[in-house]
Amino acid sequence: MQLPPSYELRSVVKHYLFVNTAYSDQSFYRFFSDGNPGIVFHLNTPLSQVNNLNLATQLQPKSFIYGQITHYNNIILNGDLSMLIVVLQPYGINSLLGLAASELNNTIVKLTDVFKQDAADLEDQLLSSSVLPKLISLIESFLLKQLTAVSRVDSYVKQAVDIIYQKRGMVQIQYLTKALLITERQLERKFKHDIGTSPKKFVDIIRFQFFLKSLQNSPSDKAINDIIYSYGFYDQAHLNKCFKINTGLTPLQYKAKFNPSVINFMQV
Repeated sequence: MQLPPSYELRSVVKHYLFVNTAYSDQSFYRFFSDGNPGIVFHLNTPLSQVNNLNLATQLQPKSFIYGQITHYNNIILNGDLSMLIVVLQPYGINSLLGLAASELNNTIVKLTDVFKQDAADLEDQLLSSSVLPKLISLIESFLLKQLTAVSRVDSYVKQAVDIIYQKRGMVQIQYLTKALLITERQLERKFKHDIGTSPKKFVDIIRFQFFLKSLQNSPSDKAINDIIYSYGFYDQAHLNKCFKINTGLTPLQYKAKFNPSVINFMQV
């Protein structure tokens, strides 16, 4: 379930996601980038995250903030899944914490390590309610309290992100620099500081996200072939390679497990 933020928080929060499933057995998930950092609140059993480099398993904190993701992650659940995700704007880490977003790439940080007692109090408050509107109200009150320390969003980055979404990721970097009257080097530096990734990488992520939505809505193989070319993929082999890099899955595997409310988090 996806819910919008209040007007006061729209500059930092993109939307809220409530994910709730009941499983008695161990289950496995795949999580990959959608171009947004976020804050996660586990309302039930925390997930275990598998490091794809050394295969070490780490239990996620009860609440944490995460940065940009440059590779997919494998997640293990032992029990029921119930979590509330604050999906931040692409530049949300820099805005909320006032630090270079790249410092949190592929990293999760306990919320209490960042916001200390305020975060600890919020965790306790969330335990007192199971009603979704109340949970979001508590989280919004917490975030609004942090707004006094929020950094102003760089106008170039904000405009560039808006254009990239308007173009569904089908935009060249040269188009952005001409539209914004900025050099490619300046845009690169601003993106890495405010978003955590390069403009080209961010464009590719957003294009892939829009492609995934179109893929699920395509009624036939012929329609799939049409959208492959419309999103700039040369052929099926090019698409398969992109899928493998981004998700570790094939297009057919993804289509079979697609979740319309959380397209970058799925059971595998």
